[in-house]
Amino acid sequence: MRKVLAPVVIALLSACGPTPAPQQEQDTPLPDTTATPPAPPVTDWPGYYNGVLPCADCPGIETSLWLRSDSTYVLQRHYQERDTIPWGYVGQWRVVNGLLWVGGVGDKPDFFRRVKDGLEEVDEMGRPFASRANFILDRLAGELQDDTPRMRLSGAYRYLADAHSFRPCGSPFTWPCAAGLGVAEEEGKPEVPFTNADLEKRYRKAVKNGGDPWTIEVIGHLGMGPAMEGEGMDEYLFIHQVLKPIDPGACP
Repeated sequence: MRKVLAPVVIALLSACGPTPAPQQEQDTPLPDTTATPPAPPVTDWPGYYNGVLPCADCPGIETSLWLRSDSTYVLQRHYQERDTIPWGYVGQWRVVNGLLWVGGVGDKPDFFRRVKDGLEEVDEMGRPFASRANFILDRLAGELQDDTPRMRLSGAYRYLADAHSFRPCGSPFTWPCAAGLGVAEEEGKPEVPFTNADLEKRYRKAVKNGGDPWTIEVIGHLGMGPAMEGEGMDEYLFIHQVLKPIDPGACP
């Protein structure tokens, strides 16, 4: 389920009036070759970017940013020597005044500007940070496969009328989801023995009414699965594990 993000003024001059005094001829100024080039069109932004950004209390944050042509993004941050699974964020990206905005609803977004072969994280005015640390994400060649790497993701899960759905925190979009599916198998046994029945059981214990949101932190990945209606394929969030419930107020 792909989700798809001069006025002309005419001055009328009077023909009457005194003849203007002759003006001294001036040289035509040369074009300013130092001017900032125009921002690329929005269609040039999609792609897959990766780099290691600064971290205050770890060696670095390995950062992967997938800007998709349907205006959604998948951002993963792996805090080196702290986490084994990256933190994931899914939402909608946009370009404002030549700057890329990546961030969730209610949160201050991260800002990036285009540089040669990638993106540079900058402040909200488009200015580089004073730190001499690296803030560059390199653009990788080729296309990312349909499945994303596993990540920790927070959001609101719902189960109603035999349909599972998940809206990541800060995202305006909702994905269909399934438990334990799409995970690699070895010798005929799922790598992650977690099923839809397990997910439904925990959901029913956590909410009062079917269809109510259950705000949770999960480990999962995005991948393709059979369409919920008709033929074809849809993109799903495959939930490998429910880690814990979280405060709904912390998930706009």
